[in-house]
Amino acid sequence: MFIRLLLLLSSLLLTPAYGAEPTPAEILQKADEVRNPSASFTMVVTVKDHDGTLSKFEVKTKGKDRTLIKTLEAPHSKANALLMVEQDMWAFIPNLKRAVRVSLQQKLTGQAANGDIARMRLAGDYDAKIEKDEKDAWQLFLTANKKGLTYDKIRLWVGKDGYKPRKAEYLTMAGDPLKIAKFEKYSAMAGADRPTTIRIEDAKRSSDFSVLEILSLQNAEFPDAIFQASNLGP
Repeated sequence: MFIRLLLLLSSLLLTPAYGAEPTPAEILQKADEVRNPSASFTMVVTVKDHDGTLSKFEVKTKGKDRTLIKTLEAPHSKANALLMVEQDMWAFIPNLKRAVRVSLQQKLTGQAANGDIARMRLAGDYDAKIEKDEKDAWQLFLTANKKGLTYDKIRLWVGKDGYKPRKAEYLTMAGDPLKIAKFEKYSAMAGADRPTTIRIEDAKRSSDFSVLEILSLQNAEFPDAIFQASNLGP
């Protein structure tokens, strides 16, 4: 009887509790899956700044660390293509006829940085902890675990209704608010309900903003060769 009791207790300890809360890392991973359809995808996105300037880009992403951005329309841009491989990034400048190094933090247009489009996944790049566990959402605090990422720290709100990202505060190294992003207009794209509009505004001046609108999003496969800096060009 005593041995059977020990076996029963052991099985209970080894079995996950029913309805156990997800870990911060699991919440972040699931939020990523809402924003991104698969390991490889393509999308067309426009960025409209508060002054009416409209830019348009074609984005091809393979995994978390490789993204090729082709400029379709961008009045103020000198680059016609951007390439991200891991945390390294290059821009091809037609006037120079060569690729030059740029950073994920560098401004793409308005309030949108290069990394806001090139590196949309957060899981793996950031260590997450739960700051607040509210009735309908988790408030996560994310700290970069790699150098050269777009933001050093992020405060992210994720809804409990399907792990949908709601809002993000992009913070400086000291933890001061830099930008605020709002994930809006959820719609069916690439087989799931995803945010099709992201409004990014200056944390101190909400009138200074850019609106990213995803026009199309679908799964796709790409050859590795297109993600090489030597092939970046017109």
